[in-house]
Amino acid sequence: MTEGQVGTVCPQCGSAAGVHSIEELAALARQQLGGQGPGFGGPPQQGFDAEPQQGPLPGYAQEPRSGYMRGRGGWQAPARTSSDDFGDDIAGLAMGAAAKFIGGAISRRVQRTVADRVLPAMAGLAAKRDEMLRQQIAIAERHPDLRACLTDKVIFLAGGSRVLPMPNLAAVTVEQSDALVAQLRNG
Repeated sequence: MTEGQVGTVCPQCGSAAGVHSIEELAALARQQLGGQGPGFGGPPQQGFDAEPQQGPLPGYAQEPRSGYMRGRGGWQAPARTSSDDFGDDIAGLAMGAAAKFIGGAISRRVQRTVADRVLPAMAGLAAKRDEMLRQQIAIAERHPDLRACLTDKVIFLAGGSRVLPMPNLAAVTVEQSDALVAQLRNG
């Protein structure tokens, strides 16, 4: 139980274990608005999509492998031996040139799609998310006595006896919260 919950019990179940104040939700919203959210300035990526790092490769990456493999500078051809014939070299060069041409065309198309569709959609989602977080903060400032019991999925006022089903907190506006609180106060 946090400091804001001391003595607050759910009128429906009589327990304080699942009770949370609206201020806790607002604190999370403030924290999310203060940071950039996931994917922006967080810990460095790991695994396949991570950026190449300076220094020696880890032990397993130093082991010899056959075929093309991803290295520090992109995909690398395997080391050639003197027994490979000249035709393989010519075919490899032709395939490499074709792959670069096709890869460049695909890369430009992907970049255009990202710039034209993905980035604007992400910006729109971020704006909606920020507005939802601002609404949660405004609700908490306006109705600090609002509580929620996560066990019973109900909302109530601290010290009150009436409960209402818990709404989708991500979609509740300040005006809707005013109506809910009025219902809880007046019945």
